[in-house]
Amino acid sequence: MTFEDYLYKFGHTPKTVKSYLFANKIFMTDNPSPEDFKYKDIVEYLNKKVDDYANSNTKVYILNGMKKYYDYLLETGRRDDHPCRNFFVRNQRNKQVIHQDLFSTHELEMMLEREERYADLQQRNQVVISLLIYQGLHSREISNLNLSNVDLDSGTIFIRATPKVSQRHLEITNKQYRLFDRYLNEGRKALLRDDNQAFVLGKLGTRMSVDDIHYLVSTFKGLFPDRNLTPATIRQSVIANWLNEKKLPLEQVQLLSGQKWISTTIKYKQVNIDEQRKLMNRFHPLG
Repeated sequence: MTFEDYLYKFGHTPKTVKSYLFANKIFMTDNPSPEDFKYKDIVEYLNKKVDDYANSNTKVYILNGMKKYYDYLLETGRRDDHPCRNFFVRNQRNKQVIHQDLFSTHELEMMLEREERYADLQQRNQVVISLLIYQGLHSREISNLNLSNVDLDSGTIFIRATPKVSQRHLEITNKQYRLFDRYLNEGRKALLRDDNQAFVLGKLGTRMSVDDIHYLVSTFKGLFPDRNLTPATIRQSVIANWLNEKKLPLEQVQLLSGQKWISTTIKYKQVNIDEQRKLMNRFHPLG
C-alpha cells in the first residue's frame, strides 16, 4: 500500500490527499530517508525550516504531512512508534488575556447557588455549570459528553480530543460527586425520553446543544450585569485561577485545559514582562 493509497483508505478527499502528498514531498526532498527519525530529528528539521518559512501556517502544513506519513509507517508495520504525534508548532497569534475582566473562583461558584422552579432542571443546570467552573470545559465538550465518559467510581471525566484541544482525563471534584449522583438518579431520569446516551439532556430529552448551554449561561448575567459572562470567559477564568489562585504548574494547567501550545497557557499567568519573556524562551525554542 502506497502513502497515497493509505490517505484514500481513510476517506480523505482528492484535494486533501493532494495537500498531504505535497507537504510530504517537501519533507522527503529535504530528508530522503526519514524512516528512522526520532523526536529530536523532527525538532532539528523544523528549526531549520524556521528560516525558510516565516509563516507559521506553512510550518504547520509541513508538520501535518509528516504526521500523516508516520501514521502510514505505523499502519504498514515499518515503525512501531510515532516520533511527532504530540508535536505542535506554536501559532504566532497573540491574543491578550485581560485579567481584570475574568471571574474569581468564588464568583463562579455563586452560579451554583441559584434556586430554580423545577428540581430536575436545577440538577441538570448545576451539572453544566459545575463542568464549566471546575473542569473549564468548552460548551462543545459538555454537549459531546456521553454517560460512558463520566466514571463516578474512578472519579474521572474523559474528554475526547478535537482538532483544537487534546484529550484528557479530569478529576471530578468533591463538590460534584453528590451533584452528579443525584442528577443521574433523579434529574436525568426525569428528562430522559428514550435510550439516549448523552450525559447532559435538554428539556425534550435530547442531547443538550451548544446553543442551549450558551443560553443557560446567559440567564446568569444578572449576577454580573456589567461584565461579559459567557462559556468562553468562564473557561478563561478557570484557567487563570488554576495558575494564579491555586498556583498550579504551567505544564499541569496545559494538561488540564487540553491546550496544545503551552504558549497559550502562559498568557493566563499574571507575570511581569521579563518573566513572561523568560517563560516564552524556555518553552518555545522554535519561536
